[in-house]
Amino acid sequence: MRYRRELDIVECQEVYPPSEDTFLLLDALEVGEGETVLEMGPGTGLITCHLAACASSVIAADLNPLAVRCTEANLRRNGLPGEVRESDLFSNVPERFDVIVFNPPYCPGTDDDRLALAWAGGPDGVEVTARFLAEAPRHLDPGGRVVLLLSTEMEASALRTSLSPFRRVELKRRRLFFEELWVEELRPSAGHDGP
Repeated sequence: MRYRRELDIVECQEVYPPSEDTFLLLDALEVGEGETVLEMGPGTGLITCHLAACASSVIAADLNPLAVRCTEANLRRNGLPGEVRESDLFSNVPERFDVIVFNPPYCPGTDDDRLALAWAGGPDGVEVTARFLAEAPRHLDPGGRVVLLLSTEMEASALRTSLSPFRRVELKRRRLFFEELWVEELRPSAGHDGP
């Protein structure tokens, strides 16, 4: 999915702005017209807006109420359909989807303030991702997939453990000055799909 410059995206205070990881994830995404999509942790809603322009339906869910309002505003600003919910991962999202997209907080650290929720992934950088991956299969339609951004900032052993129930395909990779980012498509292995 290519960045559409015609979209008018406004950044909001105390909300994670579009960054290198956002654009790598956007570049790796391929979503069909008939697919239902969830974006977990949309921040400003840049990716949600792109998804809303091509998928059959889009829901975005974020723990930060300011990110919820920012994503809603950017959808409205661009005349795009979509629903945005305040939710701690899947706590307020019972549905199942064809595609779930997530750029998780992956830096080691704690969420001491609202903006830190967007980057602090726990002591090893994997805590939020591990919780997400444990729940995600129950929210995928049969044949569904997760598109997930990962980083070398995440503790490798904990990350491998969290990813072990999935068949993995790397979609894109980018080296930055201080880290390497990559995007993987994940499908639950047999016996690990949802109910």
